[in-house]
Amino acid sequence: MPSKIISTLKSESFTWNKRPFLRAEVPKGDNRGKIFTVAQPLAQRYEIVNFFASGGMGLLLEGRDIRTQCRVLIKTSLFYDVIPYARVRDQDGFTNQLRLPRKTLEMERRILVLLRNAGCNAVPHPNDFVYDANPQLEGPYTTEDRKEWRYADQDMLDSEPYLVMEAVEGKSLEQLLEEAPGHRLPVARSLRMMSQVAEVLHVLHQPKQMKAGMTWQLIYQDLKPANLLVSSQDRVTVIDLGGCQLLNLEANQKLLGGAATAGYCPPEIEQPYNLLTPAADVYTVGANLFQLVTGKSPVEFLPPAIGVNQARSAQFDFKHLNGACPPPLKDLIVRCLDLDPAKRFPDAHSLQEAMNGILRAM
Repeated sequence: MPSKIISTLKSESFTWNKRPFLRAEVPKGDNRGKIFTVAQPLAQRYEIVNFFASGGMGLLLEGRDIRTQCRVLIKTSLFYDVIPYARVRDQDGFTNQLRLPRKTLEMERRILVLLRNAGCNAVPHPNDFVYDANPQLEGPYTTEDRKEWRYADQDMLDSEPYLVMEAVEGKSLEQLLEEAPGHRLPVARSLRMMSQVAEVLHVLHQPKQMKAGMTWQLIYQDLKPANLLVSSQDRVTVIDLGGCQLLNLEANQKLLGGAATAGYCPPEIEQPYNLLTPAADVYTVGANLFQLVTGKSPVEFLPPAIGVNQARSAQFDFKHLNGACPPPLKDLIVRCLDLDPAKRFPDAHSLQEAMNGILRAM
């Protein structure tokens, strides 16, 4: 029998196609109150134990591997942009809206494998990739004529993908900042954390020859405190690699556009056809460092008309750095946040060296 769900997860059990499922509510964050359904156990192997995090359209759950008794993290899609298609009973359009997010999750697993094989242990190990049913997709949905319609593609209903990863110890950097006095961290600690992140980005940015005519480069582009887990020893793990921009360098072509968060993303991302370079991630490191040492979120510096769900850059006020950090670190942050990518540090490795140099001089 499955163990009881931890009380932070508002949930109820139900049966669908003669199988047990869990219906639960996201308890916190931007998606607070949204409902999701998941098999219990998932794929006959993973017991859902608790909610972990949710951002964008994604959902991260804590689970337990029934065979090994090990803790795991389970990632899937929380919701899809299907309502416009359901309203007009467009089953084909509905189905197409499911394909890209599912492909993106499969790509995230592949990225994790590439990074782990390259010796990068600061990302979760991808343990498994499984499929199971998602009853919530079935509906019913309210149509334009105020009647009910149900999605009836059983193959799609039965094949929701789930990325199963090793459980990572620690809290999100976002949570650490919420708990910290003034919502800021000491300068040296901030630099040590971001130095680890820069090392991950350096590995991520390395071109990867996949086959003839296909050389991948990945740009993380969605670096923010919610996507960094920090252990009790301040070891940093980068999560949520599904938002990466994937480029084929040989064809100068964008294969996946990825995702970004307003305030943290560089200005060049506002041009949808731009191919990002590693300098884009240098900018995001600067945005995170700014927040860590000042206690001020980049979201505070967004133009008033811009919402947090739009990928737009902030208009930082660098006077907040005065007194918050030593002058060399202020100069580093200002350089990272230059509007011109060519004036930033050229890559994550040179940025890491600069951060380590400031640490040694402190």
